[in-house]
Amino acid sequence: MIAPIMSRKFILGLWTLIGVHLAAQGFSDRTQMPSIGVVTGIVVDSSSGGPIVYASVSLARMRDGEIITGGITNQEGKFHIEEIPLGIYTVHVEFIGYKKKSISRVALIPRGGGIEQDLGTIRLESTVLQMSELDVTAERPLLTQRVDKKIFNVENYTLSAGGTALDALRQVPGVDVDIDGNVSLRGSQNVNVLIDGKPSSLTGASRKAVLDNIPAANIQDIEVITNPSAKYDADGMAGIINIVLKENRFAGLNGGFSLGTNADDRFNGSGQINFRNEKINLFTNLGFRRDNRFSSGDNYRETFFGGGTSVLDQDIDGDRGGDNLFAKSGIELFLDPQNTISLSASLNRGGRDRARNVNSLYLPFPAFDVSEYVRESNTDNSRQGMDVTLSYDRKFGKPKQKLTAFVNHSTNSDEDNSFYNTSALPGSEDVVDPEQQSTIRNRQNSTTNVQADYVHPFGQGLKLETGYKGTLRSIDDDFVSESYDFGSLVWNGDDSLSNRFVFAENIQAAYALVSGGRERFQYQLGARVEHVSTVSELKTTGQRFDNPYTSIFPSGSVSFGPPRIFQIQASYSRRINR
Repeated sequence: MIAPIMSRKFILGLWTLIGVHLAAQGFSDRTQMPSIGVVTGIVVDSSSGGPIVYASVSLARMRDGEIITGGITNQEGKFHIEEIPLGIYTVHVEFIGYKKKSISRVALIPRGGGIEQDLGTIRLESTVLQMSELDVTAERPLLTQRVDKKIFNVENYTLSAGGTALDALRQVPGVDVDIDGNVSLRGSQNVNVLIDGKPSSLTGASRKAVLDNIPAANIQDIEVITNPSAKYDADGMAGIINIVLKENRFAGLNGGFSLGTNADDRFNGSGQINFRNEKINLFTNLGFRRDNRFSSGDNYRETFFGGGTSVLDQDIDGDRGGDNLFAKSGIELFLDPQNTISLSASLNRGGRDRARNVNSLYLPFPAFDVSEYVRESNTDNSRQGMDVTLSYDRKFGKPKQKLTAFVNHSTNSDEDNSFYNTSALPGSEDVVDPEQQSTIRNRQNSTTNVQADYVHPFGQGLKLETGYKGTLRSIDDDFVSESYDFGSLVWNGDDSLSNRFVFAENIQAAYALVSGGRERFQYQLGARVEHVSTVSELKTTGQRFDNPYTSIFPSGSVSFGPPRIFQIQASYSRRINR
């Protein structure tokens, strides 16, 4: 065993002397240099941290600048150059749209640097190309279907221009919005609505109020997920609708605005402004809308019973409208190519007044006590909401490996003041009793979310996703009804109609997903565990209900076939109606 060890030491010492001698003499003839050097590394974008594919890597002899050899990066941004003559080099890395980067004194000698050099991660900075009289135009499809969701491109859909998020949702296949603004998916209103992939206080009546405040011009995409995986909240039996708001990501300062109106008293305006460089991204979206509408109609109804017929004939006219403001602003800080912190806030506020008169003629059977009366109703609505999100994104050396976390808090308030008056028309005073009623409804919703998600890719397309989410939600719905007593000339509370409902919910959840596949076969399997504690209180009656429970929600999906040609898909998920 002594001879082989001495032999290796002798060879290493010999190459060390040769390397020192070559470096000292500066031989220019590379044919006399042993071609045993190796240079490796990875080239990424300095802002996003993503790999740059097909970047050019060249090695120039440092003494005279002559290019000796080189190579290009692969799909992961990595390069591996072999059989390089020993010597000292300058490594040049360049790609179209990026600043050229040079690394000096890369020594490939047995002593000092070594014959194998790993240059690590090389970050290239993007440049702005100045072009004259060059227009590049590309249109995104209106509808894109993926394995897990459908994406509807609102940005390029002109029919929803000037409208609200409710108008945009009316154009999405599979989504229905009725005349009262109730959103349903696949015929069910039990749908979970997200804003930018994050939950907010979009529950019950407040959902319509918030969606009616967001201008369609500020929406980029609407994503529809009919069978969500274990990654998403388990509530929403019909699925999930995610509204993606616009956020410019172009370098420099840019923006735009639009105005619209029609012959009636309706107009809208929206605008975006954005500033971005290598360290920071600032953006602001604004939208304002005034929407006044007038309506008229009639209702005629005949009721047959006992061989006779009663008739109700009504004339209806009214108007409704109000002003709405929506604003979203945020900042992103690029700490380095791997770490990003962002803070965003959105505000929506507005109101809607509604007046309606219904003139009724009632012809009973037998035809006596014919009555004519008018019912007037006036409603004043005011609402406002706020949403604040602090998020953190972490990228790693592996493509598609990432960690995201955010804290989100949203509040929403909605108040309705309504007045109803029923009075007899001339000739019906003895038949119709006058009636006056007022109602006040005040709703306060609050939601706080803490969430973290981690994605780790393995070889051959295998990927693991896991995460945690905590949700605190509260609802306070107070409804007060009063009737006017014409005898005593005072307003009396109506306890049979008045009610205050308070609800609190605490959800702690964790999930894990495994996905992968080969060629035309893809699969995804996962499970979500939730522990929920709910407290419901009827303040008016003094009743309280506690309901803690723990549930497991498995999910799975498979697909087979060439993408964009023919695919067979099947999926399963367990959901809950809270």
